[in-house]
Amino acid sequence: MTAEIPFAILIAGAVLVGLYLANQFLDYGTPQYLSRKAGHGAGGMGYLICAYVFSTAWWPIILSSGFTILLATARLLKGPTAFRGVARATTPAEIWFPLSSTIVLIVGWGIFNQPIASVGCILMMAWGDLVTGICRSKIYGKAVKGLWGSLAMFLTCLIISWCFIHPFWVGGLVAIGATVAEWTCGDVSRIKWLRPIDDNLAIPIVAMGIVLAFT
Repeated sequence: MTAEIPFAILIAGAVLVGLYLANQFLDYGTPQYLSRKAGHGAGGMGYLICAYVFSTAWWPIILSSGFTILLATARLLKGPTAFRGVARATTPAEIWFPLSSTIVLIVGWGIFNQPIASVGCILMMAWGDLVTGICRSKIYGKAVKGLWGSLAMFLTCLIISWCFIHPFWVGGLVAIGATVAEWTCGDVSRIKWLRPIDDNLAIPIVAMGIVLAFT
């Protein structure tokens, strides 16, 4: 594990840069529902690199847990202002991102030894939600659950499934499950009683559950 420390430092640094850029985007007038996508993009890239540079799940789990603790501590001490580019005032969505990813890494990679599929499930939240947010911004001009955003989510997840989850029919089911989780959960969900379940938490766990159920 010690030989992999430089990779861990580089990944942690890259994600911190993503969080810093999210703050800068927000400070310069980017809507918060878009600025937080910088965190999604950087976080997703960090998890993707983990799948190919680490020989075991230990470093990915340590890194993911570390960011969960960092974001939770920052929110506890300073509220949503410390990482304002990714943090919502109404829900700790920035904490659910690394927390759900940590759960997927422990179960999918650590227990069932499926590193690539586990990272694919995380990318559905990191990059699928990123593309969805940009699409909805261009079409609706605000954070809202809409048909075109869900279509963008499904197509993005389908591409991720094709790359990371096999056989492809299982990946297709995972893409559908992740899209449904994104549409039904979160603070702007059309289903009010599911709003307390943040989509950052639901998407990776639902995706991983489907992978383990069918492979």
